[in-house]
Amino acid sequence: MSKEQELIKQAEKLASLPDCAEPFEQLKALLKDETDLEMRSRVIAFFYIAFEEALCSREHFNMLNNKVRKLINTYPLPDDAEEQLDHIIEQTDNAYERLLLGRAHEALFIQRHQ
Repeated sequence: MSKEQELIKQAEKLASLPDCAEPFEQLKALLKDETDLEMRSRVIAFFYIAFEEALCSREHFNMLNNKVRKLINTYPLPDDAEEQLDHIIEQTDNAYERLLLGRAHEALFIQRHQ
């Protein structure tokens, strides 16, 4: 497991602990020695996604939306990221939700070609 993956795992764990005191301060302490700003921002993005999941209801759309956000913030992007995104979108029957989730193709394209 890479350093970034390990930090993401620890950050997600911090965010999802219901009795975690000062989760933001603990995240700050976790990242205090990290100098790679891009990696820090990705770890923070995953932390906030997990924190939002812990606070919000576990509605189906929210879960799918968070999966999309995690996919887009994965570095490096998986070779099959577009296929993974399509698979996530296919998990909803609601046309409006499909439209909203489908807009992530633009963000994925931008991430892929930066």
